[in-house]
Amino acid sequence: MDETRPSTARAAILEAATDLIRVHGVAGTSISDVITRSGTSAGAIYHHFGSKEQLVLEVGRNAMARPMMMVMQTSSGLSPTHLLDAALTQVGRDVHTPELLLQIWAGAKSDLSLSRILRNEASGVRAGIRAYLAAWCAENAPSTDPDSIVDIITGLVMGYAVQRALALNSDPEAYRALASGLLDAAIKAADKVPTPAGTAESSASDERQSPVQVARQ
Repeated sequence: MDETRPSTARAAILEAATDLIRVHGVAGTSISDVITRSGTSAGAIYHHFGSKEQLVLEVGRNAMARPMMMVMQTSSGLSPTHLLDAALTQVGRDVHTPELLLQIWAGAKSDLSLSRILRNEASGVRAGIRAYLAAWCAENAPSTDPDSIVDIITGLVMGYAVQRALALNSDPEAYRALASGLLDAAIKAADKVPTPAGTAESSASDERQSPVQVARQ
């Protein structure tokens, strides 16, 4: 019988699952593996998480989503570039986080149930980031589309995680500087796009896409 206290058992399960998924991937990590590694039981795992997919989701939340939401809750009015920097800091805080994120993304590719769960989670996180940035855009860059900014930040953060996980970039600080510069340039370019005024010239400008919209594609 598992006599580990509930809070301790939950933490032990999460720690074990995190280590196993990072090394072996989602498909290569079984509930039995987690039981052995954590010193808990199947009952404890299903009590706290309900399923393997939910356990994987919680591992992902701890790795990225919760820290990012905490940044937004405790730091109001951050610019998109400062928010990007916070996200890149979170990804690069240790050598294991990028590997873990890459394994979870890969696992979702081959597991439809996990993919649905992660997509739903990502939609909620995206909505929170969009709402946060919408207030900044309204005050500082009215012509900038918050959805486009979220897309750019997401792409840059995922690219950073992949490069760190696969050791493709020997200079992470250079990546961060380049990413911040690209985001700043996209925001400034988008904010210079004329607002449609009902004239023929405005109609023509409507047909042109802003640099942020192009980057979003």
